[in-house]
Amino acid sequence: MKSNVCRYMTVLLGATVLLGGCQNSGTQDSREREALEKLGQIQVITRESGSGTRSSLAQALGLDEEGVDDRDHITDTAQVAASGEEMIGAVARSEGALGYVSLGTGENEDSEVRALAVDGVTPDAAAIESGEYPLSRTLCLASQDDGNALKEDFLTFVTGKGQETVEKFLVPAADGKDVFLSGQPSGTLRIHGSTSLAPLMEALAEEYEEINPAAEIDVEASDSTQGITDTLTGACDMAMVSRELYAYEADLLTAVPVAKDGIRILVHADNPLEGISMDALKGIYSGDITEWAETNEK
Repeated sequence: MKSNVCRYMTVLLGATVLLGGCQNSGTQDSREREALEKLGQIQVITRESGSGTRSSLAQALGLDEEGVDDRDHITDTAQVAASGEEMIGAVARSEGALGYVSLGTGENEDSEVRALAVDGVTPDAAAIESGEYPLSRTLCLASQDDGNALKEDFLTFVTGKGQETVEKFLVPAADGKDVFLSGQPSGTLRIHGSTSLAPLMEALAEEYEEINPAAEIDVEASDSTQGITDTLTGACDMAMVSRELYAYEADLLTAVPVAKDGIRILVHADNPLEGISMDALKGIYSGDITEWAETNEK
């Protein structure tokens, strides 16, 4: 009899714990729904036309316009931010905002923004290196094959010894090398383009100039398309590019991978969401989803 009572009590206790867990889960889901409803309308923030980060996002979400450069179907009602830093500031100022930045565009520890998991994957170095994170991409330096000795020496540094520095900002694109022996070419190298790549390139330029004092590396941030245009017109020597080259660009330029990156989806710190799906992101950036309550997929 005692044994039967013990078995009965064990089953009853297990059922109680299970029921309590379900109730807690349901309560949490209910609270999240209520919090999302209170947030109301989504304040969609995007980058400017010409931004490689915008182009990469549009392509990943299937919102790019095939065959038309820098054209996409991101909603016209979206607020435009001219840089990753401006994007972070805009999201931090509004509890209902949603935006995106490069992995290398960091926020302060006390920032009012945080990144969401996408399709259940957190945008960390391991997920980006493996390609598991759905918004992963490769950042490149693109240039013409013109026999510029300084450019070639700098690229050898960036794709070799410089990958140690890449790891401090983004995810290395190559294994790198322990030693770099510069040919000491002299002159000035002008690099224009993507704001996602600019902080890293500034650090690499400074390190290279220490190795080769005869060189001067000028880095100017704008956007990927402007950097490519400047390279093709001779206004600079290399373009920092955070998107895939368009067909005609690939015919004229050679792209050298510098780093792997992931586009982080940002929300205000008070937003209850922990993650979002690619389908929901597409709905938001196309304008089909306009309310935070519509993003709750539980």
